[in-house]
Amino acid sequence: MEVNNNFSKHEKLKSKIAIDTLFSKGKSLKEYPIRLVFLEKEEESNIVANVGVVVPKKQVKLAVNRNLIKRRMREAYRLNNSALKAVLKKEGLALNMMFIYANKQILDYAVIEDKIKVILTRLIEQCEEVDK
Repeated sequence: MEVNNNFSKHEKLKSKIAIDTLFSKGKSLKEYPIRLVFLEKEEESNIVANVGVVVPKKQVKLAVNRNLIKRRMREAYRLNNSALKAVLKKEGLALNMMFIYANKQILDYAVIEDKIKVILTRLIEQCEEVDK
């Protein structure tokens, strides 16, 4: 079976209303230094997961470094999202998600990828428990 590792522009979380709702009503998972805020979508969509990435200016001052961290987080998500998407399709769920970086240091890609894998695994477990 071929794994489809993509993160198209349709999967990016851009809607201000959706982001505000996500932060006001969403649930959170943490694996320091990354936090995931997620919320089930209310509107019907053929996209099962809309994702955003945030690196606060208060934590990382230089835009170059913030962009580097965001690229690393997006790539880690892109390579490891297939299991999550499969579970969401199977359960009939759709999520809005936001990854938030909370560290002053710039971590290596391998560390960021490990943290995102742990968070996605926990999210998959929670999604599977919802149906039970």
